[in-house]
Amino acid sequence: MADHDDNNPFHLPAPSALPIVVGFGVALLLFGFVPDARIWRLTLVSIGATITLAGILLWVRDAMQEYRNLPD
Repeated sequence: MADHDDNNPFHLPAPSALPIVVGFGVALLLFGFVPDARIWRLTLVSIGATITLAGILLWVRDAMQEYRNLPD
């Protein structure tokens, strides 16, 4: 294992599952746009959009909290 170096100018964010959640939401959203006459496709678009928006908002919130806690 590498030693912790406080003089390292690079910051890597902590691991997160939120990119996977956003990707799943986008997949649902896009799958709902497949041409079909069924009304349940609108439900997929709505659920996908909600998951995507919530995932993006949580991801940005976590990133901003982490950025604020960085040492100067």
